[in-house]
Amino acid sequence: MNMLGDYMNDLSPDVAELLDAGVRVLIYAGDCDFICNYMGNRAWTLELDWTGKTDFQNAGEHDWNKGAGLARSAGGLTFLQVRDAGHMVPYDQPAVSLDLITDFINGNEF
Repeated sequence: MNMLGDYMNDLSPDVAELLDAGVRVLIYAGDCDFICNYMGNRAWTLELDWTGKTDFQNAGEHDWNKGAGLARSAGGLTFLQVRDAGHMVPYDQPAVSLDLITDFINGNEF
């Protein structure tokens, strides 16, 4: 990836632009991922500069999918911490991954 020039690029302004244009966004991370850890991903989503920032910050976290994850969602942005998953969430939690993608595609609330 480094040779392609996209290593360590901050794409959060692009995410903010998508959200402000009405495009729903799902950010997820496994709670055992040490490469793209959920704490860092949670932090940047909470500080993302977009029109729904305050609503997202005030939304609070709640259990998702019978305890398979911890979600925060508002204004089209969802952050999901997937329990018992590492960097390759679909490998570690295939059924949960299918649920999160299906819920997102179907427009279900997290």
